[in-house]
Amino acid sequence: MLELIDKPVIAKGNRQHVYAHPYDSTLLVKVPQPGTFDAQGHLPNTGWIERKIRRATMYSGFLREFREYLELKARLQEPGALLPICEVHGTTPTDLGLGLVYGRISDSDGNLPPTLHEMIQSGRLEPLHLKLLNEFFDTLIKNHVVLSNKNLSNIVFQKQKDGFGRFVWIDSFGCKQLVPLRKWSKWLNTRGLNKVRKQVVGHAERALTKGHKEGGSADT
Repeated sequence: MLELIDKPVIAKGNRQHVYAHPYDSTLLVKVPQPGTFDAQGHLPNTGWIERKIRRATMYSGFLREFREYLELKARLQEPGALLPICEVHGTTPTDLGLGLVYGRISDSDGNLPPTLHEMIQSGRLEPLHLKLLNEFFDTLIKNHVVLSNKNLSNIVFQKQKDGFGRFVWIDSFGCKQLVPLRKWSKWLNTRGLNKVRKQVVGHAERALTKGHKEGGSADT
């Protein structure tokens, strides 16, 4: 069992806390926030019907992300292949409950990369990032990756040793639909991804334009 209770939280989601893996610097562990689920692993106010259809609803996101990663990895097994989403290694028991183990996305210097939201807020966005952001969505579409939301904090920019970088989706991927139409239909998923692209890239473009007008300052 991993001991996390006295370790610092390095990132927070709506219902999860993220910790550095205590024994492997290349991994992260995501666990449910205390008080966000009951003894059966259900989210608060989960209806009776949903409890019957979906067991342990607190962990449905874990299962969704692991399944999406596994299906993508099965198609991209070449050594050194870079995935547009973070790697998901499986579950592990912790002193804070069941955890999901992720590959840690780090810059070439070992630091955690900035999110797209942080880049926009701090004025670090440059025209090159827009090009890379569109290429990133092209990759998601090509590989039929299903996303769960359009949160700018789920996209990070990883600087690489060659001086360039790439965007990676780190949280909330996989299909949330009870009837997984976007998972079944690449056409429907492409349409959905292009809607997310339009909003995300449009937000970045507006921030970049505002930053240029204000001498490099951009915020959300």
